[in-house]
Amino acid sequence: MVASDGYAQQDPRPALEHADRMLREAGPDTAGLWPRTTARLMRLALERATDLYWIRTRPEMIACPTTIRLLMLEGALGRAGARRAFLVWSRLSDATHPHPYELAPTVGELRRWHNDVTELVKLLDPPTSVK
Repeated sequence: MVASDGYAQQDPRPALEHADRMLREAGPDTAGLWPRTTARLMRLALERATDLYWIRTRPEMIACPTTIRLLMLEGALGRAGARRAFLVWSRLSDATHPHPYELAPTVGELRRWHNDVTELVKLLDPPTSVK
């Protein structure tokens, strides 16, 4: 779906589903590749959910940097929720920009981040009530 300003609105759930599949099905043939790819998919899902929230509520926020859009979620998620969203996004960003001296994220870290992102996506896109 494309908004009137041309900004592509994409569902965050497929990225989360792919990340979950990678966490469940990673094998020796994908060693070294899947942890950072999984982190990228989760970060993408969180960014998409945040963008969709702002497109629905205050489209002008899309012009702000991602960090600001995340921190400004305080109205939707509360102060702790907005800080949590920013913290998870920051950790995922760090995991996707590796340095030679850093280890890839562990399965435990990735699963915890996946759970956090899944919950944040749900909070940012509550189901619409049927009348």
